[in-house]
Amino acid sequence: MQDMDWSVASTVSSIPGISTIGTVLGIAVQYTEFSGLDDFERLSVPRLQDTSLNSPIPHSVPCMQNTNLYEIAIQGFSMSQYDVVSSFNVYKAVYAVAHALHNILHCDSGLCQKYKVQPWEVPESLCSPECPYGHRKLLTGQHKCCFDCMACPAATFLNKTGYTFCQACARDYWSEEESETCKKRAELYLPWGAPLTTALLIYLGVTLFLTLGTAVIFLFNLSTPIVKSAGGKTCLLMLASLTVASCSTLCHFSRPSQIGCLLKQPLFIISFTVCLACVTVRSFQVYGALFTSLL
Repeated sequence: MQDMDWSVASTVSSIPGISTIGTVLGIAVQYTEFSGLDDFERLSVPRLQDTSLNSPIPHSVPCMQNTNLYEIAIQGFSMSQYDVVSSFNVYKAVYAVAHALHNILHCDSGLCQKYKVQPWEVPESLCSPECPYGHRKLLTGQHKCCFDCMACPAATFLNKTGYTFCQACARDYWSEEESETCKKRAELYLPWGAPLTTALLIYLGVTLFLTLGTAVIFLFNLSTPIVKSAGGKTCLLMLASLTVASCSTLCHFSRPSQIGCLLKQPLFIISFTVCLACVTVRSFQVYGALFTSLL
């Protein structure tokens, strides 16, 4: 593939009188490795030389452009002295311009329409096709026409071509990979009037009645031997933490608010951790008393 534009090379612009010849086009040719040429010269050239022993021809090669591979072979001209890559680049550059002019002048059977052709009218050869929607360009070389197409990640979109970055979705919108547009997020929450909400509220009411009722009984009988043997203040703290953990359920109903989102998890985690700590302390107390009685 090649990219065609006005030549900006200093080597070309420094040639004396170059400005008098008109527009100078520069051709950027992608490098291509010529594989198998050395093997061809090593195996085929000696055969060509052997077949030419009975048909002598002049041994002078005035110009490489006026000869052919057969003449080069029989005269022992080494291919290492011939810049194949540069010559082929020249051939491709000339062919690209000629082919473009052939199309733009509507040539047919050697006859072409004659009119002035501007440099920007010559078709440009692109080495990479345009990326589809939902994909961004990732440049892979020094030329801007050479790039790969990368899929836009989730939560981004792109509905244009030629961009090197994807646009982020707005708040409350989302998208999958390779998306052209963003979709509005669907809100799904548990309303107050739903049957499941009613069942959970009833269960919460029963739980609060049991924990608060037991806490009140313990509070009024805190100095009695039965309450002290059950844990006393430790048990009272455990019942209070269970009550707070149960109340955190109220943050999960209706449309989530900022305060509810901030409180629902920490409120449950902290209170339930305090409850487990009280259970652990009380367990050590029981085992300690049991061990003391055995001694």
